[in-house]
Amino acid sequence: MNNTLKRLVKSENKKFLTLILILIVALILSALIYSLTGKGTMGEINYESISKMTFIQIFWNSLKRNIIYFLAVIVLTYLGQGNLTMILFGFISVYYGLSVIYIIRTVGMEFKYFMLTFTDYFIFFPILLYFTFISSSISKYTKKAKNIETISRKFDIIIAGYIKVSVFYLLIVTAYSFVYSFYVLVLSRLMVR
Repeated sequence: MNNTLKRLVKSENKKFLTLILILIVALILSALIYSLTGKGTMGEINYESISKMTFIQIFWNSLKRNIIYFLAVIVLTYLGQGNLTMILFGFISVYYGLSVIYIIRTVGMEFKYFMLTFTDYFIFFPILLYFTFISSSISKYTKKAKNIETISRKFDIIIAGYIKVSVFYLLIVTAYSFVYSFYVLVLSRLMVR
């Protein structure tokens, strides 16, 4: 991250607190949805069918699932839509909140499910949270800079720096998906033995 972007991101501490607040509200909403839907039932996961998938199939499914959010945030940031980024983060947080509730339910019931999904909560979601923070901080400046032609050079510096950061995070997500796919393949094959 270049110095201009670092200064912009560091000046946006309130954005990070806002994201944490959105996360807390989303987790509360997840709990309400979970309780209102009759606590739901856990569908059985067919570990045997997972173990029969090829590495490429698992990797492709994992990558699609993980990268769509990042691509959407990158586009919204470029367009200067920080508020939409926050709303999108809220929806994703509700989804992860429901997932966390189910994972807590399954720790005692089905340790296998916990083993397949715990990396999403402890590795992937923190990456997602920090990338959202960077993006929402920068989107404020891309929106302002695009409206004023006299600071187009600053806009170009911001966008060029953000593109580098985005590519770096996309590589992290791809690497995570690669390692996670290998982990799932090995674990699922061990589970059906």
